[in-house]
Amino acid sequence: MKFLADLHIHSPFSRATSKESNLTGLFAWARVKGIHLIGTGDFTHPGWFQHLKENLIPAEPGFYRLRNENVPPAFNQVAPEAIDVRFVLTAEISSIYKRHDRVRKVHNILFAPDFAAVEKMNRRLAAIGNIESDGRPILGLDSRNLLEIALEEMPGGFLVPAHIWTPWFSLFGSKSGFDSIEECFGDLSDHIFALETGLSSDPDMNRLVSALDRFTLISNSDCHSPGKLGRELNRFDCDFDFFTMREALKDPGKGFAGTMEFFPEEGKYHLDGHRKCNVSMEPRETKKHRGICPVCGKPLTIGVSHRVLDLADRDAPVYPANGPSFKSLIPLPEVIGEIMGKGPATKGVLEMYQKTINRFGSEFNIFLHTPVEEICRFSPLLAEAVDRIRTNRVIRQGGFDGEFGVIHTFAEGEINRLRGQASLFTDTPPAKRKKREVKNAPPADILPLFPPLPPAENTTRSHNPEQQTAIDSTANRILVSAGPGTGKTHTLVSRLVHLLQVENAVAARIFAITFTNRAANEMKERLMSRAGGQADQVFVGTFHRFCLEWLRQDTSELTVIGEEDRAMLLKKLFPAKPAKEKKKLSSSITDFFLGAEADNQDNQEEIDHYLDELEQLKAVDLEAVIPVFVQRLKTDEDFSRRVRVRVAYLFVDEFQDVNRSQYELVTLLAGSAKIFAIGDPNQAIYGFRGSDLHFFLQFAADADTHCLSLSRNYRSGAAILEAATAVIEHNQVKGDTRLAAQNREIGDITLFPAASGKAEAENVVKQIEKILGGISSFSINSGRSQGDDAGFSFRDIGVLYRLGRQAGDLAEALSRRGIPFQMIGVRPFFMEKELRGLYFWTLAAADRATFSDSLNLCREVPGIGPTSVALLENRIAQTSRNFFSDALALPLPVKASLAIQSVIEHIHRFQQDAQTDLPRAFLPVFNLLGADPHSAPARRFIELAGAFGSLVSFALHLAENARATIYDDRAEAVSLMTLHGAKGLEFPVVFITGLEEGLLPCRSMDCDIEEERRLFFVGMTRAKAKLILSYVRQNNPSPFLSEIPTHLLQTMDIEGAKRRKSTAKQLKLF
Repeated sequence: MKFLADLHIHSPFSRATSKESNLTGLFAWARVKGIHLIGTGDFTHPGWFQHLKENLIPAEPGFYRLRNENVPPAFNQVAPEAIDVRFVLTAEISSIYKRHDRVRKVHNILFAPDFAAVEKMNRRLAAIGNIESDGRPILGLDSRNLLEIALEEMPGGFLVPAHIWTPWFSLFGSKSGFDSIEECFGDLSDHIFALETGLSSDPDMNRLVSALDRFTLISNSDCHSPGKLGRELNRFDCDFDFFTMREALKDPGKGFAGTMEFFPEEGKYHLDGHRKCNVSMEPRETKKHRGICPVCGKPLTIGVSHRVLDLADRDAPVYPANGPSFKSLIPLPEVIGEIMGKGPATKGVLEMYQKTINRFGSEFNIFLHTPVEEICRFSPLLAEAVDRIRTNRVIRQGGFDGEFGVIHTFAEGEINRLRGQASLFTDTPPAKRKKREVKNAPPADILPLFPPLPPAENTTRSHNPEQQTAIDSTANRILVSAGPGTGKTHTLVSRLVHLLQVENAVAARIFAITFTNRAANEMKERLMSRAGGQADQVFVGTFHRFCLEWLRQDTSELTVIGEEDRAMLLKKLFPAKPAKEKKKLSSSITDFFLGAEADNQDNQEEIDHYLDELEQLKAVDLEAVIPVFVQRLKTDEDFSRRVRVRVAYLFVDEFQDVNRSQYELVTLLAGSAKIFAIGDPNQAIYGFRGSDLHFFLQFAADADTHCLSLSRNYRSGAAILEAATAVIEHNQVKGDTRLAAQNREIGDITLFPAASGKAEAENVVKQIEKILGGISSFSINSGRSQGDDAGFSFRDIGVLYRLGRQAGDLAEALSRRGIPFQMIGVRPFFMEKELRGLYFWTLAAADRATFSDSLNLCREVPGIGPTSVALLENRIAQTSRNFFSDALALPLPVKASLAIQSVIEHIHRFQQDAQTDLPRAFLPVFNLLGADPHSAPARRFIELAGAFGSLVSFALHLAENARATIYDDRAEAVSLMTLHGAKGLEFPVVFITGLEEGLLPCRSMDCDIEEERRLFFVGMTRAKAKLILSYVRQNNPSPFLSEIPTHLLQTMDIEGAKRRKSTAKQLKLF
């Protein structure tokens, strides 16, 4: 069967798409055009997918038809031929990600054989990013990985790279594409067998590139309104079903007849140019101007013709023998409009279009099958135009930089000469064509399009002089003041390597202490990569881990009681105490361990009772781990001697954040060990946790301490660094180090006052689009972005705020625009009610569950009711090592006992299965816990398990993230986090929002103004190239803004215009 297919369209759920692009509208227009098969588009969008399932029913294998085909005509009085119209399930995915240190923006089309495959694919994609905000979702997903997921979830389906030459969003795009299929899809390249050429290229252009010889070239309309259907399409001559169509695309000899194409010059990106300046150029002329617009001096948008020639290795197209052909055409309304001298969407043209369709059955019947003689009897001028189009005798004016080109069938004035014998349409004279003038600069020598940048200064040498001094120093007590971006961790690790490889220190006597597991893991990885096996026995861990390892040498069964376990123990010890009083007692216990004994006299008796119970249980409170260790050092001579003999070198990272117990630990060991402490007093921001900057200053003031500093900042641009330094200078207590910028970037600082919190969030989205050079064609065409790609990707952007509650409007705005983001410091998805049981199960199976974890797992198991849980809580020791075995020994109801026995059996089987296939091992667990394994969160959980592979490593990851999500530097997503959460991170682009009196500095928590200023300093120094500040205008701006020198700060209105008043005047309040 011969049939026509337009396989790439969009639904009303896509941005800038007509509401008439619903199934009935597409069906009606398909008949007008004469198209037999249409892609549904947008099957990833939940709303559109539901519409598809409700209104489509299976027809031929893999094809669907409308449930009710009695639909209104496309427009009044049109009566096209009633051909059968079918739909095939398709969707376009926008992938924006970094590969090989370049931002890539690639669009791909997915083809699915049935609804079941779509459901599986959508579940996978929903676990990765937001598929609800736009019909064409934007995902931070590598194209190669998208293809892999499609092969796994849609057997029989396939992927086709979309409009492969479009400058901004395509496989070979000049702005952010690749130079080969293999570079994009890697080891899966063989699974790509067809390419969509797009409106601005045709097969003649593509066949100049021999690397594309093995691919079938298809063309589609990519339409956003049904009237644009078929402006490009495909011709088949094969059986009418999905699988035969797919095989024809794999091997055109099996039934792919070719394409119907735009004349490529009519496409929006055929030539090079700059739309705002009305400049268009052929590639050779562009090279003369070095790729720069002669009017405004900005880079030209490089068109498809230029990009094809860049990759071409032939002077003339080469086609396979007996391969598909192509025909170029002009949409019929444009042809009629040219004859009538009117626009293609005007009433008169549409009336004549309707008469033409009624006469000949469909648009493509006219172009492909109707003899010219028959058309001539209807309209000689139309017949002449069709004949010229069929024989490529047209006049072409190329499109550029988003501006459609114009194709004419008649020369200027020619219609008037022919009008006497062809007066069918109208006597109205044709409108004068406005010639597009191309502005040129004086001739220039032909040069490479993008001349290389001058080489940057070498900032990647091993160590600068200050770092080397810190590495080589022989002092026994060293304190290094290391400002932001000065290579703190690099210097610390380098000194460790120096000890091992130069001084031949014994690895087992070296201890490096950090504040977080994440920092410890990073340090250990760096150390192992540089020192290899020599570093195996070096201890790298947190203060808590360091102390626990020593305490457990004497009491191996010592159990740590965390926050939740403490609450359970207090509930058991003081059953009559109200919940509010127990919470207050818990706070008093924390203060006691932090050394604030004087404040706890009212609760001392209860605190002692709690401590006695811990002793009976052979347990230690998490908050007491360090104080207990310090006390043992002071009072237990044998314990102290063993520690001192073993610890010869003690390294402490982030020394500005130590509290009293941690400081005592360091100073006690300083008598026998060599100390290397490093930190930055200007980044001390954890006073609310008991940290005290004065300990850093006290250690520095000690006569035995050798003080050094690192001042060369390799992160931030000079302007950003100057501004941050000016702010921190207002503190009375501060570090003495003056930072010197080594970054070649100057650094931009922009301030946006906003009308409201929502407007502030919307501005963040607009600025992100601008910075990324656009995230969609809408971004470019609407002016939200000029398409200037600075090489930034989603993961290069951090959006910071003082309090977590400020994230709501930001997350909503990003989600609405479909921008992928990760929100740091929020409740993780696996701790929500639906998946909590899986979290506790994973810990139990990995033997990492605490008493409270095991008890919480029981709460999630059907059959174990509240009465049984209460019995378990009261009768099992909190230090039990065999919780579930102990549970079976209790007089539980039969149903609860059977449920616990089932848990034990399932855990044993799960542990065995997890060794070979961790994700699959979870499937029976869903059934046990009564959870849905097909929900999006469940799929995401299983995906995450697959990423780790090992049960223990997965459990440790979950436990580390259980309180709040932590930053994942692998995620291709914008990062949203508090200023505290951003400590230790860096981003090329940083937004700091909510810079208002009461938020920063925060007044609601009785915060220290100097610590608040340090917090702002930390936020500012996360930025490498761009720092964008904002506040809501109806509130007073933060006083910290007035501390930034006015010459460094550019204030803009939300619309982007510079404000006339200087920042100094705006902030004169301060």
